[in-house]
Amino acid sequence: MEHCDSDDPLDRVTGAYILGQLGWADSTFLDESVKVLIPMLKDSDSNVASCAATALGHRSDPRAIPYLIDISKHEDPQVRNSVVFGLLGHDAPEAISVLVLLSSDSNSDVRNWAMFGLGSQIDIDTPEIKQALFSGLSDSDDETRGEAILGLAVRGDCRIVDLILKEWEGQTISKLSLEAAEVSGDPRLYSCLVNFLENIDLDEDPEFREQLEQAITACKLNIEEVQARELK
Repeated sequence: MEHCDSDDPLDRVTGAYILGQLGWADSTFLDESVKVLIPMLKDSDSNVASCAATALGHRSDPRAIPYLIDISKHEDPQVRNSVVFGLLGHDAPEAISVLVLLSSDSNSDVRNWAMFGLGSQIDIDTPEIKQALFSGLSDSDDETRGEAILGLAVRGDCRIVDLILKEWEGQTISKLSLEAAEVSGDPRLYSCLVNFLENIDLDEDPEFREQLEQAITACKLNIEEVQARELK
């Protein structure tokens, strides 16, 4: 706690980091740490404010939401990125609205994390979230687009197959798009997936291969189910 009151910003950063790591499942010193970290969001040093926001993300206490929102338009993208981390997993309407706003941030890292938060870290499906995910489909950043596609797949959007195929037509075959294909499990994706397996050198990326094989399995199972129904 003394580090957080130090005149040295490096000490305050260290203090915030320590408070953010105090226990996980058992929420050790949760109340005490949150009460110290919230005022640190207004620190004059951007690094301190950023570390405090990240620490509050680790603590995952809803009491921090309004204070994180207060600095969501901070001029430093590192702070805005940490605000996103601080809001991950919270499904309060005001937290979602800020993530939607930051999903169109000028900084690609901020957009990517915000899209991740909207697409994969909450189950809620609202018009506001859906519109943000669709906006993410035209992002210049491959990973941000991938998060948007996965978020739509998780929500069972009826257009997901066309969206995945369009992404692949642009020669962007990301692990996230393969994860979306697995979630969809649509037989129309099967031939493309098999083609990827046969023609892409996957020796240097075992995780990509594993995800590709999982997507193929999911789509093949649905093909077999369709064929079984047709034989009845």
